[in-house]
Amino acid sequence: MNSSTSNQTQLALPLGVGDKASFANFWVGHNDELVTALNAMVAVGDPKFLYFYGAQSSGKSHLLFAAIRMAKEEVVNTSYLSLKNSQVTTAHLNAVDVQHLVCIDDLDHWAGDLAKEQALFSLFEQIKHAGGQLLISASQPPQEYELVLPDLASRLNSGLIYALEALTEYQQFEAIRLRAGLRGLTISSEAIRFLLSRSSRDTRELFDLLDTIDRASLVEKRKITIPFLQSIIMSTTGS
Repeated sequence: MNSSTSNQTQLALPLGVGDKASFANFWVGHNDELVTALNAMVAVGDPKFLYFYGAQSSGKSHLLFAAIRMAKEEVVNTSYLSLKNSQVTTAHLNAVDVQHLVCIDDLDHWAGDLAKEQALFSLFEQIKHAGGQLLISASQPPQEYELVLPDLASRLNSGLIYALEALTEYQQFEAIRLRAGLRGLTISSEAIRFLLSRSSRDTRELFDLLDTIDRASLVEKRKITIPFLQSIIMSTTGS
């Protein structure tokens, strides 16, 4: 599936976040089938269409960015659009490379708007006829949306559909250990448990906090102890 050109069209991609995302730093949990399918989509070119959904901060955008990163390594062109970005309009859909991998994030923000649904249906058909691939993330399965356009509903239900399972408490523990290890951070089990007990269980917020801890430990040249974590949490929460 390698493209003859390595240029990528990434529209509205938050590069600061996207550059960090990979399949290697995603704790799979119960999502092994989804991650396997995403790897195959990029590396093999099959499936042609995949739709996955999950709760806020469950890792949907991370997996999209991981697919984009892998595609870049495979020299496959990609396009990315986040539909929750108010600056993204139906006109942007005309700029995507329909012959390769198109990633649509946050589908739910356009559901129920006829003009936007028509634009998505048109994009779907263009990708299909051009031999490209479409990867969509959303917060719900297709049948849960009150879509105005029946043809779009039919297309969204036509491919592989996966539910992205949120991490359990144990899996969050292991995910933090993984992320810390990839950063070269030494953090004890006791410190991880303290972190989980004193901070939000929102996975994205936990990883953002880990970024803060990483930077602070480098600046202050301190080991990651419970008192150090306590000071970081107090400074970020103001309490």
